[in-house]
Order: sequence, then structure tokens, then C-alpha cells
Amino acid sequence: MNFLNSGKGYDLFAREARKDFYVDKTMLIDAVYRHAHRNNPYICITRPRRFGKSTAANMVAAFFDPDTARKSRKLFSGLAVGALKGKREHQPLCWVEQGKRAVIRINMIDIMPPEVESYKDFYRMLSRRLLEDISEAYPKVSQEGGNIPEILEKTGEKFIFVIDEWDAVFEARFMTPKDNESYILFLKALLKDKSYVYFAYMTGILPIAKYSSGSPLNMFGEFNTFGDGIFYPWFGLTMEEIQGVMEKCNTNRPTIEELTAWYDGYIRSLDGIHVFNPTSVSNALAEGSCRSHWTGTGPMNEVRDIIRHNVEELREDVIRMAGGESLDIELNGFSVEKMEISTKDEILSAMVVYGFLTYHEGTLRIPNHELMLKFRQALASKELGLNQTIEESKKLLRATLDRNHAEVARLLEELHNEKIPFFKYSDENSLACVVTVGYLAALGRYRLTREDKAGKGYADFTFTPMKRSETAIILELKYGHSAADALQCIHERDYLARYKDFERVLLVGINYSVATKKHTCLTELVENI
Repeated sequence: MNFLNSGKGYDLFAREARKDFYVDKTMLIDAVYRHAHRNNPYICITRPRRFGKSTAANMVAAFFDPDTARKSRKLFSGLAVGALKGKREHQPLCWVEQGKRAVIRINMIDIMPPEVESYKDFYRMLSRRLLEDISEAYPKVSQEGGNIPEILEKTGEKFIFVIDEWDAVFEARFMTPKDNESYILFLKALLKDKSYVYFAYMTGILPIAKYSSGSPLNMFGEFNTFGDGIFYPWFGLTMEEIQGVMEKCNTNRPTIEELTAWYDGYIRSLDGIHVFNPTSVSNALAEGSCRSHWTGTGPMNEVRDIIRHNVEELREDVIRMAGGESLDIELNGFSVEKMEISTKDEILSAMVVYGFLTYHEGTLRIPNHELMLKFRQALASKELGLNQTIEESKKLLRATLDRNHAEVARLLEELHNEKIPFFKYSDENSLACVVTVGYLAALGRYRLTREDKAGKGYADFTFTPMKRSETAIILELKYGHSAADALQCIHERDYLARYKDFERVLLVGINYSVATKKHTCLTELVENI
């Protein structure tokens, strides 16, 4: 079978559930079933990639698939949802229907192999595979002269539809605006007001529409990044869940502090709780170290690909966020109805939907170090028109490590005056943004952290070497004071405690004089601390 009771959902979910660092989210099954049974049988859950949507979709399909009912019953009985089994006060809920309804599970990405070169190819392949399944499962049902909805009606069944990556087809290079509309109308014809739909569970990145009342798919209840929703607890990992997983780890795993620095930063609108993306956390724990696991999988999934839609309006905001600032801004949202983006609001909203930015209570920012690397890589690209090359950045890093104070000051002034003259100094934060751009070359050798907790406060910048044999750097900024004041601040607030286990730490003080419009730099090398 391709889609109908295929058993693929069970196979994929069982593989996830066997992993060392699996976090049990199976109570989602009961939440989905209760909502479908009592409120709305059409559920669309949208989240950024790597937040467990596909695992959840496979889990729902695995639980209800009749062809794997016996194996599923054993598997799920040992997980959290198993605690509901047989409890009379929970009837009629998920265990009543376990393994009793035909399941049509479709992952739209699976229908786009290289040979699919048009929407017609996509539609033909989807239709052919589904009709093959119906013919095999219901050989007495005639398919002559009927379309898929009519044929499904003839079966007399009530199906559970699990559609994963529903929006993946929109990113295919062959799709036109007319094709986008045709695809949405196909889903409407397949699902809306059909007696054979027991419930439909659909996942993706893109919300169906900002205002779903005007959408052909307005029967779906949408639960997405921008709004509150009853399914929030089942996507992403909370600190409490990670701490539970950490108890299974041996000593050769990242610390909770390292995981937080790399992957924390998303905030649930429902309750304000911070969440981590499960993919990065589980990979870091499995590999024993933190690194960037974010890779683009489509034309809209790279930071620089989104920024290039309107560089002029976005450039300063991107620099500020890459420098560690948060932006106070009102966003209106982004959905599949607006695939062609151009305005600042549309682009920033799209970046929230894709997970590159986090938006909470009117504040927009880069969520964590993993995504900060993506943004700083975008700053080094030609798309932003900064004319800042990695070679120039290497000169600044080299001058800093060589303690060439005059050269550091000269290079910073050159960067500000010639490379990003549009960026006006107004405070220490503005200076920090210029410093962020200037030290792009350090990303390969150091983990740069803005406002890093150290000693009795927060250091403006810390440069943690990837190799412990290299010199760590603490960089403090002053605006309208002196470079000496910056070094004194590092000592008075005991920022050195941040690197007490390192043999060498370079202290760097940088000041911008409002009166002279000049930068100054002083350094101090501390050894054997």
C-alpha cells in the first residue's frame, strides 16, 4: 500500500520511540482525538521545521492504523497515552478507536521525486497511488467514471486522513500561482464536507491563511506559530523535559548550559514557556557536542534567500538582531496566501513562521546561537550589500590577537565609515552591531556570545574558542568613555570568572568617542588564571 493502512507511520514512529533521547509526546493522540470528536474534525498544525511535526503525524497514523493495530497496542501501552487505556471516565476517547479506522497517511514530500517536473505530474502520481490503494483494499468498488472523492464515498468507510508537509509542494520550482490554487482546491474537494472523513490531521510550516474564513480550506482549525492553541505542549522540548532526558546521559554530553546557549529561545504564546527544537537537542546529545543542525531544505528556508527580497528595508534590522538586539515591532503574520513576499512586515513574519526568528509580545529577535550563526553568515554574503569580506574581517581578528591597538581602531573606523555608513551610532548597542559585523571571521574559530553571563554581570562579547588551546577573548565596549574604562569594567565585574579554566584570556576594551568620532582600543593578556 502507498497511503492506505500502509504501516509506514508505525515503522517511522517506532524507530523514533526507540531512540535513547526520545521524549514521550503520545498524549497528543488523545488531545487530537478529543478535539476532533467534540469540536472540529479538521486540524491543521503548523510549526517551523524540526519541531516534531512529522514525528507527531507518524505517531497519530501509527496509533490508528488497523494493519499495525496489534504492534501499536503493545508499543503505545508502554508510553504515556497507555495510562488512559481502559479508564472508563475517558470514554469515548482515543483507545476506543485504536486500530479500528482506515488511515490514509500522505507525506507530500514523498510525491515529489526528481521525475516530477510539473504540478500535473504531482497530481497524477498522487491520484494514481491513492486509486491503486483503494482498488487493492476495496476490489468491489468500481472506479469507472468517478473521481477520488466519489470513489471514496462508494467504499462506505470513514477514513482518518493524516497529511504531513501539506505545504511542501508550494516550494517546488515548477509551481505557479495557478498551480497553488489548483492544489488547495484539490484538498478542498478531497476533504471538505465529505461523509467519509472521520477526521483530518494536517501538518506543515505555512498556515493556510492569515484569515481562514476566506480560504477554500476554512473548515480547518489552525494552530500555528502566531496564535495560542491547545496543541502547544506537544511540540518542542521544555527545559523540564530536557532535564529529564539529561538524566539518561553519561558525562560525555553537553551540559544544560551549553544546550541552552545553543538551542533555547523560542517562546510558547500559550504560557510563555521557552521551548527548544527537538532535532538539534537530540542530535547534540547523541553526538556529544553542540553544533548547528539547521540546514535549508527549500528555496525559502535560508536566511539570506529571504532577506534578498528587500535588502534595503531589512539590512539595519538584521544587523541589530545579529548584534544581539531585540526589535519592538508589530507583525501581521504570513501564510500560504502570500508566497510572493516583498514588504518588511511580510519578510520578517515569514522568518518567524520558518523559525529563523522568534516573536513574543511584540518583540522580535534571533532565538539562539544556532540561528545567530545563520544570520551572521548572511551578513557575510553579497546579498546585504555590506561590501564586507571575510578577508577584511580576518584582518581585524588578527590585529586583535596581535594586540595591535591602533590597527583595531583603524579597521573598525573603516568598517563603519566605508562599509556600513548607513548605520548611525547612537549608543553602545549601535557600536556592538558594528563590532558584530567586524568579527564575522571569528565564527569559524570561536562561539561569539553577546551579553554573556560572567562574574558579577554580563560581558558585552565573549569569544569562546572551539579549541581550548586557543586564547579566549572578553570584549567590552564603551560609548563616550575610554578603552581603559572598558578594561577596568572587566576586572571590577570579574568577567574573567567566565574563563577560569583557560590558560590565556585576552581582554579587549573598545571605546567610541562622541566628541572626536574616533575609536580607541586597549588590550590585556591574562595568563594562567
